[in-house]
Amino acid sequence: MLIKICGLTDVKTAKETAIAGADYIGLLFSKVSPRQIDLTLAQEITKEARLGGAEIVAVFVDESLEEMLNIINALNLKVVQLHGDKVRNLCDKLPSYIQIIYVVDGKELPSCLNVNKDFLLYEKLIPIRTDFRYFIAGKLNLDNITQQIAEHKPHGVDVSSGVEVSLAKKNINKVVEFIKKVRKERYGRFGGMYAPELLVAPLKELESSYNSIAQSDEFRQEFAVILKNYLGRPTPVTEVKAFAQMLTSENTPRIFLKREDLLHTGAHKINNAVGQCLLAKKMGKTRIVAETGAGQHGLATATACAMFGLECVVYMGSIDVERQSPNVAKMQLLGAKVVSVSGGSATLKDAVNQALRDWAESYEDTHYCLGSALGPYPFPMIVADFQSIIGKEAIAQLSDDYKVKPNVVIACVGGGSNAIGIFSAFIENENIKLIGVEAGGTGAGLGNNAARFKEGRVGVLHGTKTYILQDDNNQIVDTYSISAGLDYPGVGPMHSQFFTNGRVQYDSATDIEALDAFKVLIKTEGIIPALESAHALAYIMTNINNYTKDDVILINLSGRGDKDLPQLLGGVLKHVTTN
Repeated sequence: MLIKICGLTDVKTAKETAIAGADYIGLLFSKVSPRQIDLTLAQEITKEARLGGAEIVAVFVDESLEEMLNIINALNLKVVQLHGDKVRNLCDKLPSYIQIIYVVDGKELPSCLNVNKDFLLYEKLIPIRTDFRYFIAGKLNLDNITQQIAEHKPHGVDVSSGVEVSLAKKNINKVVEFIKKVRKERYGRFGGMYAPELLVAPLKELESSYNSIAQSDEFRQEFAVILKNYLGRPTPVTEVKAFAQMLTSENTPRIFLKREDLLHTGAHKINNAVGQCLLAKKMGKTRIVAETGAGQHGLATATACAMFGLECVVYMGSIDVERQSPNVAKMQLLGAKVVSVSGGSATLKDAVNQALRDWAESYEDTHYCLGSALGPYPFPMIVADFQSIIGKEAIAQLSDDYKVKPNVVIACVGGGSNAIGIFSAFIENENIKLIGVEAGGTGAGLGNNAARFKEGRVGVLHGTKTYILQDDNNQIVDTYSISAGLDYPGVGPMHSQFFTNGRVQYDSATDIEALDAFKVLIKTEGIIPALESAHALAYIMTNINNYTKDDVILINLSGRGDKDLPQLLGGVLKHVTTN
C-alpha cells in the first residue's frame, strides 16, 4: 500500500514524515492553496525527504506549462499530480518520463496516461473498476482509513487535513499513527511480509490467531501464570557495584543488570518460546520447528514443547552445534530432534533457511517458533510482545527497589529480541538514551563481524526488509563473531527503524572487548554472562569515561554463559583450567 502525505509546509515535518515511511510527499505551489510553498522551501524539503527515502510529488492546480516545467526541473521530479482542469489539459505536454497521478473528474481519461506507469486519484468520486492503479483521497483520517481501504481496495492512500492539528499544520504523531494503521506490517520503511506464496496463508493464519487468541484475557492470564510459576519471573535487577568500581573508582556511575540469566533455561529466549508454543497449541498445531544459533532459543523451544506435549525439531548450523554442545545435549535430552545444517556458512542464517523450508511444507500441523524479532510479519510484532515483559519489570523494579530511574539502557543486538524487550518500556521517553551493541568480531571489514549498522545496507533477508550485510552484488556475506547468538547478517526491522530515526544509538564490541568484559564481571560479581550479553558489558567498559556518578545505567544481561564455557575453556580461556 503506497502512502502519500500531501501539503507539507516545513522541512522538519517532511523529514520526519519520510523517515516514518511515507512513499510520497506532496508539495503545493498554487496561490489558491493555504498549503502553498515557494520553490526555495520546496528544494529544502525535497533534499531532506529524499534522504529519508520519500519521493516528492508536485501537486499542480492552475500553473502554466512553463511554471510546471520549471518546478519539475528545479526539483528533479519524477512524479507530479494533476489536480485542476488547466493542468490536466497539459498532460500530453509533460516529459514522457514523468509519472502522473491524475485526479479523476468524471470525464474521459486523456490518451497520454499510461496504465503501466501512471496512477489515478479518486478524491470526490467513488473508485470504479479500472486497469489503472489508483489512490483514494478526501476526508481520510485515523478513524476511517481502515474501513476505506477495506471498502475501496486502493493501491495507495493520500491524506492531508486528516493528519493536521490546524489548517496547513501537520502533526507528526498523527502522520506516524496514520502510516502505522495503513501498513501495520511495517516499521517505517522496514519490515513487511516478503514470503513465498506457500507461506502467505500460514502467516495470515498466525496473524489472525495472534489477534484473536493471544490478545484475549484468558490467554494473557494463562501466560502470566506460566511466566511466574514455571519460568521464574520476575527476574531480579542487580546493582553491580564492584564491577562499576573496577571500571572507574572516581565519579562512578550506578550500573544495574536485568538478570535474564536467572530465568529458566538461562536466557530471555524462553519468554517468547513459551508464548508462541502456547499460542500454537491453542491453534491446534502439534509440531514445532525452530532455528537456533547460540542454542538458547532451541533449548527454550524444546523446553516449552516438553511442557506442552508438542513434537519439536530444531535446526542449527553445524558450526554452532560444535561450539554450543551443552545446549545441543539439553535439547536432545528434552526430546527435541536437532538437525545440523552444514550448507552456506553453517550458522544461524542457514538454520533459519531450513526452518522456513520445513514450515512451508508442513504448516498445516506445524508452527514455526521464530526466536528473534525479525522475519516476515507478524513475527517481529509477536516476539516483541512476548519479550516486552523484560522492560516492564525493569522499570518497575528500579523504581520500587532502588528508587531510581535509568538515563541509559544498553543491550546486545543480534536479531534483536532481548534489546526490543528491554527498550520497549523506555522508547517513548526520549530523555533515556538507548544503546544497542552489535558484534564487532575481529574488526572492520565484511566477513569479520556482524555489525549491520556499521557495514550493512538495506535489503531483504528471511522475509523482512532491514539492514543486512551484503556485498556489491547484493549477495549475503558470511559473518563472524565469537558469540553464536550475534553471528547473523540481518537485524530485526524495528531496530532498523530506530537506527534510521535516531531513537537508538548502535555501536559494536569486538571479540576481545567482549571477552574482557566476560572475565571482569565473573571476577568482580561472581556472575557468568553469556558471550552475547558480554558485548553490552563491553560497551560500558570501553565508554565508562563518558559517564559520571549522576548516571544510572541499566544493562540487559540476556543470558548466562554456561553454554559458552566448553568453547572458551577449550580455546581462548584454556589457561584457566591448566593453572
